[in-house]
Amino acid sequence: MRKAPWLAIILIVLTGLAVGMIYKIRRPKATTDIAQVEKDIRERLPVGTSRTEVEAFLDQKAMPHSYTGESKQFPKYEHTEAAMIRGTSRTWLVRGNTQILFKFDNQDRLIDYKVREINTGP
Repeated sequence: MRKAPWLAIILIVLTGLAVGMIYKIRRPKATTDIAQVEKDIRERLPVGTSRTEVEAFLDQKAMPHSYTGESKQFPKYEHTEAAMIRGTSRTWLVRGNTQILFKFDNQDRLIDYKVREINTGP
């Protein structure tokens, strides 16, 4: 009969530890600050920057990237350089990457860019 209080205490402590671990695992962890990425791009790649300079910037940062020129299949992404920063956030269920889309005019001059986090799975 004396073991029952100890078992209850152990069960309460173990439950508390399990809840604490679940909270820690579920809390999002950001490894890259999107606001900092946007600030860096805004300062170093103003509107009008050539595509060559944008690609040099991405190469310097070791970001994988690719360019889509003319595209009948995906007209929304014509003249767009897409770059990716992998593993910028994660939770216990979802991993996130940061995608950067640079839009160029017909003379390969930067006209706009978008930075967003995309969820890519476990």
